[in-house]
Amino acid sequence: MVRYFVVVNAVACAYAIISLVLTLASKGGNKGGLALMITTLDLVILALLSSANGATGGIGLIGIRGNSHVQWKKVCNVFDKFCHQMLAGLVLSVLGSAIFLLLLVISARKLQKTHY
Repeated sequence: MVRYFVVVNAVACAYAIISLVLTLASKGGNKGGLALMITTLDLVILALLSSANGATGGIGLIGIRGNSHVQWKKVCNVFDKFCHQMLAGLVLSVLGSAIFLLLLVISARKLQKTHY
């Protein structure tokens, strides 16, 4: 699950850089098609980030509390440093997802104003 979390965040970061470069590079021409494509891909990236955050949060909760139904013990009392690092990463990722959502809403509103 940690790999999925790291890979999705890396993909989201790379996508944000690419979309920023594309947006800044498109000075004229047909911006509507590019804006629609970027807004659609923003939604896909936001969905990936949300799924990675949810999955990591669920596994992290099992690490903190354990699961008595399947006899899984708590592990964060043993791997304390790792659990704190993952919690910090998860908090930053959720914060980044919220900012990404805000930017998506702003982008969608601008797109709506240009088409309607």
